[in-house]
Amino acid sequence: MATGRDVAERAGTSTAVVSYVFNNGPRNVSPATRERVLRAAAELNYRPNALARALSAGKTLSVGLIVPDIANPYFGEVSRALETAATARGRLLLIADSAGSEEQELQQLSSFIERRVDGIVLVSVSDDPQLGFVAEAGIPIVALHPLDLDQPASSLTIDYDHAAEEATQHLVGHGYRTIGLLNGPTDSAGSRQHAAGFTRAILRSPGVQASERRSETSRGDAARVALQWLASGDRPRAIYVATDEQAFGVLYAAAELGLHVPDDVAVVGFDGTAHSRYAVPSLSTVQQPIPELATRAIEVLIAAEDAHVHETLPHRFVARRSCGWHAEVAG
Repeated sequence: MATGRDVAERAGTSTAVVSYVFNNGPRNVSPATRERVLRAAAELNYRPNALARALSAGKTLSVGLIVPDIANPYFGEVSRALETAATARGRLLLIADSAGSEEQELQQLSSFIERRVDGIVLVSVSDDPQLGFVAEAGIPIVALHPLDLDQPASSLTIDYDHAAEEATQHLVGHGYRTIGLLNGPTDSAGSRQHAAGFTRAILRSPGVQASERRSETSRGDAARVALQWLASGDRPRAIYVATDEQAFGVLYAAAELGLHVPDDVAVVGFDGTAHSRYAVPSLSTVQQPIPELATRAIEVLIAAEDAHVHETLPHRFVARRSCGWHAEVAG
C-alpha cells in the first residue's frame, strides 16, 4: 500500500507538501505542485489515512449507538436510519446492545469514551440514566426518548404523554368500556409518560374502567403476562401497549387463547415499525418519525454545541385492523 512518502518521492516534493494537498492546508500549494502530487497519488493508488487525519483534528469520525435489544425491530430500524444518516455525513456508526442491562449500558458508555467516539446516541434501559461521566469526558450524547432536563445530555423524542393519550382516546372512541395498559418495567424509559397519557384519557372518559400490567420490553414476556391477563375474569376489552414488540406478544397470547382481535380484544401498539403493518391482524400503532430522529441526532452530535438540545418531533397515529378500525368502517 502506497504511503505519503511514496507520493512525495514520485512527485518530487516533501511529505509535508503531500499533507498540505490532502488536508487543504495549513499552507498553500501552487497549482502546478498540487497537480503533480495528485497525479502521483493516482498512479500509486494512494488513499490518505482518514483516521489519522481525523485524530490530528481531535476527531475519530465515529458515533456510538447503544440500544437495549438490537433484535427488537424498532431498534433495528433506528440503527439502519442512523447508519444512513451517519454515512451521509462521513461518520462511522458503532452499535452496542445493552441487552436490557443498566450495568452493561454503563460499560458500553465507558467503552465508547475509551474509543474516543465523537458522540453517542442512546436509547437507555433506564428512565434516569447515569450520564454525568460521559459529559465530563466531553462527549456529546443524544437520547431518543424523554429525558429529564437536568440531565447533561440532549434529547430528541416524540411527545410520549400526548401519544399515549391519543391512542387510548382512540380506543375509547370505539366504545370500549374496559381498557388496559400493558406498560414496560417501572423504571424503563418512557414508562411514566405512557402511564400519564393513558390515565388522562381514562379520566376524561366517564364510565370507562382501566387496568394495568407490566412486562419486560419483549414479545416473549409480554405474551406471558398477556396469557394470564386475557384468561382472567377481568380481561379488558381493549389494550394499549407501550411498544410494538410487546403488542406482538399480546397478539400471540390472544391467538393461543382462541380470542379474535379485535372482536374479543382490541390492541394498539407504539413505535410504528414496518413489522406492525404485517402482523395478523395488522397492528394499529403510534408511529415514530425514525428517519427524522436519526438525521437530527447526527446533526446535533456533529454540531456539538455547549447548550443541550431538547426537541419534540411529530408522531402519527396509524389505525389498522387490530383496534377495530376496518371493521367499523365496513359497518
